[in-house]
Formats: sequence, C-alpha cells, structure tokens
Amino acid sequence: MWAAKPPVDKRLSVLEALRDATRSRHAQLEASPAMMRLFDANYSMSEYREHLGRLLGLWEPLEQAVADVAGPENPVLKLQRSGDLIDDLRAMGATTRDIDTLDRYRGFTQIEAGGLRGYSYVMLGSMMGGRVIVKRLRAVLGPDVKVRFYGAGNGGFGALWAAFCADLQKKEGNDVQKICATAVAIFEAYAAWFSEPCAGERR
Repeated sequence: MWAAKPPVDKRLSVLEALRDATRSRHAQLEASPAMMRLFDANYSMSEYREHLGRLLGLWEPLEQAVADVAGPENPVLKLQRSGDLIDDLRAMGATTRDIDTLDRYRGFTQIEAGGLRGYSYVMLGSMMGGRVIVKRLRAVLGPDVKVRFYGAGNGGFGALWAAFCADLQKKEGNDVQKICATAVAIFEAYAAWFSEPCAGERR
C-alpha cells in the first residue's frame, strides 16, 4: 500500500508539502460517519468502547510495520498509541481476550525508511486533533470517560511537534515524495478501515 506517489510541489517546504498532499484525505476522514458520530449528543459509552477497539485494530499493525524498519533509537518508537488504546479499553472493562479478538487491519506492508516522517506527521496530527475530541467526549459521556488515546496521556505534545517540525527543516535526507506517500497511505487506510463494519456488526 506504500506505492502511491502523490505529486509534490518542490517549491514547498516538507511540512507544506505534507499538508498539501493530505488535506483532502484528512477532510474526508473528519467527515466520515465514524468520526462525526463522536460529536453526536446521543453518543454512548458502548459505541465509544467499540470505536477505541477499532482504532487499536489499525494502530497496532501500523506501529508494527513502523517498528520493522525504524532503528531502536528512532523517536517514532517512543510513542505507542496502541498502548494508550489498550489502557483505555482495560479501564473500560475490556479483558485480554476481548482485546486479542478485535479485528486487525491487514493492509500494511513494510514502510520504507524514507517515509517514516510521514507516519510521524499522522501520529502527531492525531494527537493535536484529539484535544478537541476529548472536550466533546467529556461533555457527552462525563468527566471520567477514559481518554488517554485522545489526549489525557499526551501532555508533552507541544515539544514533540516542535522537534518534529525542526527535523523536517533539515532538507538533507528528506525524501519528500516518500514522506508524503506514506502519510497519504495511512490516511487512506484510516478511512477505509472505518468505512468497514466491525466484526460485531457483521454477525
């Protein structure tokens, strides 16, 4: 799935190129029924738990694909979003068996090392957007709703984003096309995964 090569305007900075390449995919994901449902006044705790399980089914294999190519010192390995999801699910009563039997996305192939910054962009972007979702979830589901994935466990976001942007400014070693292609592919996988019914919905 990493073969897509979006056109890149060489006049743009790497960050501008990333935003340009992913803008329409990001808008499509935000407008998807699965994400819009998070903001519905009738949203339920059981729906939220199912939503977190769906997220785990995407992030866990994505992180594994990244770990297969990133060096042990690579900062992208320090933030395990799947760990936050598992913490949230366990706090909501999910057992090990519940977590192990969740659907997993099977469309990821090995990420190219040159595209890892595209993964970082999507990961950090999801943390930024999560702050809005946390506020809404607490308004609808109450102040004790478990939101480690969507923001409560990510207090150092500002420093992480600043370091990422500084890294992107180092033109040397940045394969802009691979970076953008990786980010685009992850957004497309995200949208496709949330457009499919969960196992419980298929039964």
